[in-house]
Amino acid sequence: MNQLAKILALFVAKLILILLLLGGNALQAQRKSTSVSVKDNGKTSISVNNGFGKNFHVEFQGDIKLSEDDSDVIAISSGGYMEIKRSAFGSRRRIFIEPDGSGQLVKKYYVGGSQKGFAGEGQKWLAEILLDVVRTTTLGSEERVDRIYKKRGAYGVLKEVDFMDSDYVKSRYLKLLLKKNLNNPDVISVLNTIGSDMDSDYHKADILKNSFRQFSSTDTRLSAFINAVSEIDSDHHKAEVLKKTIKDGNIDENQMKSMFIITKDIDSDNHKSSVLLAALGNYTLSENNVKLLASTSKSIDSDHHRAEVLKTAIYKSNLPSGGLHTFLNALEGMSSDHHIDDVLSNMVSDKTLEPSTISHVLKCVAYMDSDSHQANVLKKLVQSQKLSNTNVENLVLALNRINSDSHTASVLKYVAELNLRGDQLLAIFDAIRQIDSDYHKAESLIRFANKIGQSDSDLVDAYRSTSSSINSDSHYRRAINAIQ
Repeated sequence: MNQLAKILALFVAKLILILLLLGGNALQAQRKSTSVSVKDNGKTSISVNNGFGKNFHVEFQGDIKLSEDDSDVIAISSGGYMEIKRSAFGSRRRIFIEPDGSGQLVKKYYVGGSQKGFAGEGQKWLAEILLDVVRTTTLGSEERVDRIYKKRGAYGVLKEVDFMDSDYVKSRYLKLLLKKNLNNPDVISVLNTIGSDMDSDYHKADILKNSFRQFSSTDTRLSAFINAVSEIDSDHHKAEVLKKTIKDGNIDENQMKSMFIITKDIDSDNHKSSVLLAALGNYTLSENNVKLLASTSKSIDSDHHRAEVLKTAIYKSNLPSGGLHTFLNALEGMSSDHHIDDVLSNMVSDKTLEPSTISHVLKCVAYMDSDSHQANVLKKLVQSQKLSNTNVENLVLALNRINSDSHTASVLKYVAELNLRGDQLLAIFDAIRQIDSDYHKAESLIRFANKIGQSDSDLVDAYRSTSSSINSDSHYRRAINAIQ
């Protein structure tokens, strides 16, 4: 029992230690903050809260020049000044630096409310805190990047970025570094830093969306760019990068393919569709990329957003009729009859379709439950397209799936205006036979009566046979009298 008690006590002690460490880290994360204020007169105030005694406040005006080792302020422009304050564990320190009339710097050091000699303790404290200042703010960033790059190249600047906590400051340094004449490995290193060492999606996106041409000039850079974009968690920021890249960049076919691959990882239907619509609005896509876009649209769960992409793609694309199958395949899985109708109606009204594509459309009509929407697509199809024998057979199958006699008859009204002959008419009579309503069956037969020659015994027999399925004597006589 004593042994068990010892084990439990050890376990509890470890658990408490873990919770304290996690709590301390959470508290530390919560306490870290930076606020920046820039006045119209050029005065800049920066307050940094790093937690646990590392807080400080910097205020400066004018151009500040630092020493080569960032341990001292060596020049301030006329009329400028710099003040650094830190309070830690009850101790307050302050340094105030300004140029005199001849440009020489006057440095004052205060502990509590008393001024102390700057030489020695003041100089030492400035050296200690100044490194914190430059790594936590953008003070002297341009000069520092130039100096570090000159001495140690891109590696040196990226190494310095590793010491920084603020993504805002990291972003400033990386942007300045990208202005240099970087070689391929250097650019890839910058991209790797953006993807793996920055937490802020905003700052990641800010760099990536404004430097695409630099990031895409080689295949290896483009690969690193894709990896960096994929590290953005926010769908909004990821989509913003892709849309700006698509709108501003001169993207080739392979690069556009990469854009679609990244887009597929976006969870938000709104943001995913906005990227695809941007691509359609700014580029004439190759056949392969149109197919990839259609495939990507299948990952959009929202029927509304998927339909918007498909309608735009159908309108914009220059695919031959056979290539439209990829858009029809993308309808699979949609549940909204309204949106399926919308896509199909646009396709049959705006494009001249070949027989295989028409047959595919007729099969897609089966995705809809609504008789009204099914009939709407079929009417537009009949009015807009030339039907082959196979198409007519598929049309009959589609008509047989409509439960409403009224809607079936409304489609047959337009079918009757087609120049159908022989087997096509026989197939239509089979569809009419499936109508339960005597009125609609008779009306539909009468519409086709003038297409039957008395010498065509097969058609006459089929017409009479279909008429015989009418129960109402009056409707039967109307149908029979139409071919007398």
